[in-house]
Amino acid sequence: MFVDISEIMMIKGGNVSFDFSENFDAKDFMPDVNKFLSPVSVKGTVTNIKGDFHLKGNGKTVVEMSCSRCLKPVNVDIEFELDEIFSNKSKEEEVETFTGNTIEFSSVVKKCILLNLPMKVLCDEDCKGLCPVCGKDLNEGDCECDTTYINPKFESLRSLFKVDEEV
Repeated sequence: MFVDISEIMMIKGGNVSFDFSENFDAKDFMPDVNKFLSPVSVKGTVTNIKGDFHLKGNGKTVVEMSCSRCLKPVNVDIEFELDEIFSNKSKEEEVETFTGNTIEFSSVVKKCILLNLPMKVLCDEDCKGLCPVCGKDLNEGDCECDTTYINPKFESLRSLFKVDEEV
C-alpha cells in the first residue's frame, strides 16, 4: 500500500486521499489467523504538517480464526483505525520513516490488524471444547473418558476445597 505525496510535499496543510483494497497473506499473522476471507480495505488521508505527514484513516477485513475451545473455524470482523506520523528526516522511534515521494504503510496496517485481533475467539458462548483425554468435540456429545484424574503433586490442595465432604 503506497500513497504518492509528491503533490503535497511543499504545501503545508495540503492533503491527499487514498482508498486501497489489498489481499494479505495469513502467514504474516500466524498462528492466530487461518486465512483472510476478504481483502483488507483502507480509506483515509495524508496531511502535510510542517514537513511531517499525518496518515489518518480506517480499515476493515474479515478473517477466519479457530475457536479457542473446540478449534472450529470462526469468522471475525476486524475494524481498525490508522493514526500515524511519517517523516523523511526524523530519527525518533515513535515516527515512521520513508524516503522519496511515496509512503508505504502496509506494515502499519498489519500492526493495526494484529492489535485488533481478539485474544480468544469462541464459536459459541456455551462451547464445551474438546475432551482432554480423547479429543472428542464435546459440543457433539459426551464421551466415556474418565476426567477425574488429579495430578499427585496437587493432591494436598484437595483438602482446601473440601470436595470430598458430603453436604
